[in-house]
Amino acid sequence: MKKLILLILMSVFCFAQIKGLGNLLNIVLPEIIHKKRIKIFTLPQYYIYFKSKKFIMVNNCNKSDMVFGNFNCANKPVFALKYDFYKKDKNAFGVFYYRKGRPQLKFKKSTLIKFFKTIPNNLKDYVE
Repeated sequence: MKKLILLILMSVFCFAQIKGLGNLLNIVLPEIIHKKRIKIFTLPQYYIYFKSKKFIMVNNCNKSDMVFGNFNCANKPVFALKYDFYKKDKNAFGVFYYRKGRPQLKFKKSTLIKFFKTIPNNLKDYVE
């Protein structure tokens, strides 16, 4: 019985994290990229985050507006999911990760300006 309750709680927690990140991306990425429909190149396991009509999944990174995940592709802006990758990669403009169980969101000022020319006012608290 305890294992069943633990399994249910873990499933609810994981679903809440997926839904939360999906909602965050739905708000933040259009603010940064300034397009009605954003072309995203990512791995199939990340498709669940992009269920909105604002996003188009593409199979070729050269045709994308940005890359989502911990890999670099064709000098495109990257939104990372690991802080170490974000710090090392010159094209990583933002990162979402957990530290001590708390969600963290950060953006690089220089990379944001390089790729998107501006920093939205409502995201300035997250820029380093």
